[in-house]
Amino acid sequence: MIRLLLSGLAALRLFFGISRTRIKRLLQGILLGVGAPVGWLFLSQWMGLEACDDSFWYWLYGYMAIGTICVFAVFGYIVGRHEQRFAELSYLDSLTGLCNPRFFHIRFRQEVARCARQKNPLALIIADIDHFKRVNDTYGHQVGDEVLQAVARILQDCARDSDMVARVGGEEFAVLLPDTDVAGGKVLAERMRLAVQDTPIAVHGGESIHITSSFGVSVRAEHRNEPDVVYALADRALYVAKAEGRNRVVVMDNVSDADAENLRKKPKGEAS
Repeated sequence: MIRLLLSGLAALRLFFGISRTRIKRLLQGILLGVGAPVGWLFLSQWMGLEACDDSFWYWLYGYMAIGTICVFAVFGYIVGRHEQRFAELSYLDSLTGLCNPRFFHIRFRQEVARCARQKNPLALIIADIDHFKRVNDTYGHQVGDEVLQAVARILQDCARDSDMVARVGGEEFAVLLPDTDVAGGKVLAERMRLAVQDTPIAVHGGESIHITSSFGVSVRAEHRNEPDVVYALADRALYVAKAEGRNRVVVMDNVSDADAENLRKKPKGEAS
């Protein structure tokens, strides 16, 4: 009987084009709607309650109150769980679980403004996996995704709780370091570089591969607070690290007014 009912629901879902989630919610509503009166019938029979008894109405109102609270609690939990999931999808990268570019740049601008207002330092690291295309061409895109996930975990493990790690491109990552000067940014970037270099990444088939990454570091200058300049300067430092042989950290903490104007005009990611 149950199998026949499920088959009928599946046929209706295909015929009307109703999603599985809507069918599931419909069944949950029916179950709650039918379950409440049936539950009261069983309870009243088990306790021997009659409508003429004074206690009947106390039990009925109590049952209705508890049932209503439970129903709203269940639906509140379901709605809250979905709201949390939707909120996470709005700022998390689905592959790595890191912050996505949109959320990162919003937070980046906020932190630059805060540090400028409080006259605190701020460092930015941009990292890029070396020869990532070769990994995809040699092992396939599935292994490439596993490499991205592994590097994301390594960077997140190296970062502090106050730092923000984000995936801002295909194989490019950014690390925002509030209240951190250029020396602190360079130390953390070097720690991340060594961690990526020294960590074998297991892939399917029992094989493991080693990769390296290049890092560019920039800082917010006291007399210059434009987020685009800070970002483009780190991007330029990354370009230099790639040009000088990869698997290294390059720091750019000073820029002339002319260079700053050029960096400001270039879109993010094109400073090199």
